[in-house]
Amino acid sequence: MESFTHLRTLLKQPRLLRRYQPIFLLSHMRANTSLIGHILGSHPQINGYYEQHIGYYSWRSLIRQKLIYCNQHSLKVKSMFMFDKVLHNEHFVSPVLLNSANSKVLISIRRPETTIPSVINLYKKVDPTHIFCTVEGATDYYVKRLHYLADICKKLDSYYYYDAEQLRDDTAMCLSKIADYLGLTTALSSEFKTQILTGVGNAGDHSGNLNAAKVKKETTDYSDFDLTSIDINSLTKIYDDTVRGIKI
Repeated sequence: MESFTHLRTLLKQPRLLRRYQPIFLLSHMRANTSLIGHILGSHPQINGYYEQHIGYYSWRSLIRQKLIYCNQHSLKVKSMFMFDKVLHNEHFVSPVLLNSANSKVLISIRRPETTIPSVINLYKKVDPTHIFCTVEGATDYYVKRLHYLADICKKLDSYYYYDAEQLRDDTAMCLSKIADYLGLTTALSSEFKTQILTGVGNAGDHSGNLNAAKVKKETTDYSDFDLTSIDINSLTKIYDDTVRGIKI
């Protein structure tokens, strides 16, 4: 059935046979990834804006990515790139593929004292029985994800790192540097389009913030969130060491 769906998609959009340069955002949950995804996906040269939740093993995975995307979306006429974000360790990404496919790789990390509460709040809304609803579960995910990001960066020929907070705190500079790294012919805008899958299912942010269709400077205040069950100082050190190593 899936093969028939893909064939039908190919017949409708033969443009997907073209080679598109991959853009991957390797990050973690609650790091403003839906926001940057929508900004990138609103650019005329870029297709994709949401998390497909697939692995990338070889060139076949890149074809699968296009087929899945084109099942519900149309490729832009003058586009050159295909975007996806990978936020979970269970979705394998081959460093060999990233290096050989001329991929553009974005890396972004958010500080733990805001990430952990944000992950917990998200899962309390969408899946109250999930382990990520607990401080311990969210922390375990965060630490393992940072270890993964530190490890894969050592295997990549090139990538661009930006602090997740910078997207809101210094939007113009952040977007300018990302656009330069990607080699876009026009600037990235802080205003963007909502899409078919905005806030739907497991495609990304469910908070409703994306409905503003622009970067909002305001963020949730987690200063009173109870993180006493974990060693936040040790967690901050892991964050600092990871970012320092990635920036080298």
